[in-house]
Amino acid sequence: MRGWKFRRPLLGLFPLLLFGGIAGSSIADEPPSQSVPAARGDTESDTQVFENEDLKRIYQAMSDADTATLFDLYKSKDSIVHAFAAMAIERTRFNLEAASKDAKVCEDSLFQSKPGIALLCGQFRAGNLRLAGKWQAALDAEADLVRRYRGRAPGLDKRLDNLQHYLNRETSVPQFSVDPLPADVILAIKHDANRPNSKRPILTARANGRNFDLLLDTGAGDLILDEGKARDLGVKLLDEHGRASGWLSHDIETQRGVLDLLQIGAITLRNVPVVIVPQRNALIGANLLAPLGALRVTEKTLTVYAESSEAPTCDRYMQIGTDPRGRRLRIIPEFLVNDRPHRVMLDTGAGMFLTGTKAALDEVIRLARGNLAMNDIGGRHGLVSAQAAKVKMQIDGQPFNIYFIIYTESTFPYDITLGAGALKDMDFVLDFRHQNLCFPMHAHSH
Repeated sequence: MRGWKFRRPLLGLFPLLLFGGIAGSSIADEPPSQSVPAARGDTESDTQVFENEDLKRIYQAMSDADTATLFDLYKSKDSIVHAFAAMAIERTRFNLEAASKDAKVCEDSLFQSKPGIALLCGQFRAGNLRLAGKWQAALDAEADLVRRYRGRAPGLDKRLDNLQHYLNRETSVPQFSVDPLPADVILAIKHDANRPNSKRPILTARANGRNFDLLLDTGAGDLILDEGKARDLGVKLLDEHGRASGWLSHDIETQRGVLDLLQIGAITLRNVPVVIVPQRNALIGANLLAPLGALRVTEKTLTVYAESSEAPTCDRYMQIGTDPRGRRLRIIPEFLVNDRPHRVMLDTGAGMFLTGTKAALDEVIRLARGNLAMNDIGGRHGLVSAQAAKVKMQIDGQPFNIYFIIYTESTFPYDITLGAGALKDMDFVLDFRHQNLCFPMHAHSH
């Protein structure tokens, strides 16, 4: 067993609580994509979709990357629950090929008898394509679903009308894609000069002839830009609006857009989906990072491995949470927290080692209480209630005693997040291509 690593507050944590400092954090949630049929029909299939509690549990467990619950549901004698749990287990491990094979079997076997459920299996398969970065192929698959299921059962056409409306909107703009990398790309990471204690990874990006700083933020989904930045970079605005929330912000109005071309070093992303927010922001999220294949984030560099290269070997399965349509991806590994398995979201948009919400208060040793300012997607929050806390955590065999901040007013959906502050002690290896991840420790952490 490696020795304990103590993350002590020293002169930073308690003075912040007493006198009020500023902590940075990322977006918590973009506007949710349509994940289940919005309109109730009168078919037996629709009744099962909306009233089968096990199916609801599968959707929630997949969003939370709760594989324990999914394995439990996989044992169900209900063949539909069994099939959906199998699909969701493979999805949480980012094994998209296996998840799609399961979804295809599900759809084919139910096409005649339960077309409403079969349609969900088909939409799930399209979501796998979207997660793989094949956005146009996902739309084509969904368009094929509309053609094949039209008129199959009473009430089903209402759901297909909703899907067709979505397709009409999406097919009016070019879809996201990533140019293949001929070789590995190593990008320099810099940090926010105004936040000397923050290790949030910032890259130099280029769009519309302009260079700009772009935060690498695994706690977000798409490209998030403020209104001024979107205008300067030539983002094409779409007549689509939504709402977003952060650690403390709620119901922030957003607008969708598309950026024709985004370059980050030798990486080229085309037709990049943009969420435009009022407050100053420029960050790229997990849905756009996963199609890059394999990445290693350190304090100083981001390495993106070409498909022909060999990424660092990891023993841990990839563990992600998504919605069924594949539009909201979060990385949620499981660590030992106080000697018990606990899912923790990986959020490089958060500057501290750990950050917690009020739901974490029962998990930790509580220390001083006070007030702390925070910036999130909604802008700067003044002095909000916060609690200094300590928790014992084990990350890939390395034990830590960590002092950190809990925002006691936050209802962020993940009670503990692992932030960029951990990059002082470890790297983050995210290998979506081989469905695994790990956290190689630095020599001083041994």
